[in-house]
Amino acid sequence: MAILNWNDQLVLGIESVDKQHQHLIDLANQLDEAVAVGTDRDTIINIVNSLVDYTVYHFQHEEQLMSAAKFNPTIYAVHEAEHKEFVAKMLSVQREVQADINALSEDLMDYLVNWLCHHILSTDKRMALSLINNIDAEKIRIDKHEHDEIMQSNLYAALCESESRFKELAENISALIWITNAKNMPIFCNHFWFALFNLPPKIPSREQWLNAIHPEDRDKVTQTYTRAAEERSKFKIEYRLQRADGKITWIYETAAPRLRKNGSFAGLMGCGMDITSQKQAETVLARSNAQLEEEVKKRTQELIEINQTLELEKNQQLLLNSQLKEAQAHLLQSEKMASIGQLAAGVAHEINNPIGYINSNLTTLKNYIDNLLALVAIYEAAEVTTANTEQLAQIQAFKQNIDLKFLRTDVLDLLEESHEGATRVKQIVQDLKDFSHLGSGDNDWQWTDLHAGLESTLNIINGELKYKARIVKDFGDLPEVRCLPHQLNQVFMNLLINAAHAIESEGIITLRTGTENDHVWIEISDTGKGIAPEYLSKIFDPFFTTRQVGKGTGLGLSVSYTIIKKHQGEIQLTSQPGQGTTFRIILPINGAAIENI
Repeated sequence: MAILNWNDQLVLGIESVDKQHQHLIDLANQLDEAVAVGTDRDTIINIVNSLVDYTVYHFQHEEQLMSAAKFNPTIYAVHEAEHKEFVAKMLSVQREVQADINALSEDLMDYLVNWLCHHILSTDKRMALSLINNIDAEKIRIDKHEHDEIMQSNLYAALCESESRFKELAENISALIWITNAKNMPIFCNHFWFALFNLPPKIPSREQWLNAIHPEDRDKVTQTYTRAAEERSKFKIEYRLQRADGKITWIYETAAPRLRKNGSFAGLMGCGMDITSQKQAETVLARSNAQLEEEVKKRTQELIEINQTLELEKNQQLLLNSQLKEAQAHLLQSEKMASIGQLAAGVAHEINNPIGYINSNLTTLKNYIDNLLALVAIYEAAEVTTANTEQLAQIQAFKQNIDLKFLRTDVLDLLEESHEGATRVKQIVQDLKDFSHLGSGDNDWQWTDLHAGLESTLNIINGELKYKARIVKDFGDLPEVRCLPHQLNQVFMNLLINAAHAIESEGIITLRTGTENDHVWIEISDTGKGIAPEYLSKIFDPFFTTRQVGKGTGLGLSVSYTIIKKHQGEIQLTSQPGQGTTFRIILPINGAAIENI
């Protein structure tokens, strides 16, 4: 497609200038075609930029030729002014196109055609004649009539070429291309229309046109055409064409009004695509959809029955989960009771020691009291009878014999020691009672002093620890924590006993506490034999133990892990074989967000 054609009438005789003019016309034609077919924005901008750059180069070349030939300064000034005007116009277009591609209008293309023709056939032709013939440019006159004839001839040739290309395109496309005049009479139909109806290539009459439309769609189509002509509007429509043999062709048609320069209506032009295959596919699809809906209904009923079965199985599963949860609770309590049973011997030993010296002291105390009673009897006898020196001597001798002065002080010490022993027994029994408490307290979230829980646990398992480890306490300043204290005491006991078992002869168990943000942490470290790397990932698994068969259930750390997770906390483990192990418990101060998890 071209708006200008290069031909011999535009040749000026200066080879370099003619080649540049030809390239400028090529760029103008490229721009027109790019806009017409809707080329992408970047391509159009590149063509505009090339046109601007090449125009500047072309004008500089012409001005160099004129300067070298000492061209007439008056005509040179006119020539230069035209150059500047055009460059200014194109630079403005360049800026506008960058912002909005729609700035490339038909008016711009008309400007390009008129300017190029005037520039070549008038200004540059005078320049070429002057330079070739060595004539003063001011003495050269351009024939205006010849100028107009050449321009019209060129534009007509471009128009003919465009029309020829349009017809070639229209004749070879598999679509119905048509044009009507202002009276809705067909003035062009492409080859597809004639091939569709097996007719000779002759423009059909209005009756032939309408008779080709299916009778049921004819009124709809004619009303659409009439309304588009009256309103000068675009339209889209689907309708059927029917051949003489009854074959149906579905057409999807888009059309638009043709308007003259003065805005008057010139007719319609449209393009119809054969969508018969699509319509047939839609029919098949509709049939398939109906079958599919039936299958969906059938399948839906089957799914309802399956869901009912699954619901029953789900209820059974919930029942099993409830039973499992109950079994886990029993297992946890069994583990606690097993641990307490393991400590029973040590607790009995701890109780027997204070009870032993309490009994011994009480025996001695009885003897002291007997002696005091005997002395009192002597005093009583002396008070009844007349005092004499012999009795007084006897009293003094007895007091000396029983060392009354020592007895008076020692009896108080014995009583204090007995009281201390009794208190220790009471405390041990109370701690054991608190630790093993079962009932509503196990689910009673309380604000608790964790240091008190650690001390209580240490007191209970003292018999397990005192012969193997020295306890080091490095306690920080802990706030009270909302927790299940009896469950946390069980965690402390499990970790402390494990630490003691990890120490083969003698070692140190260190307890550290502290706070971090809105959490507290408790560390229990030992200097024992440590844990082998291959066991670290399994250490919290139920029934996993590194101890000999019969020496452990493998539930202590698993239960501890479950309790800490119930508190929405963390239990971390670091261990080096031969150096020891550290368990770090991290708990939220405010307790778990959801208590019954």
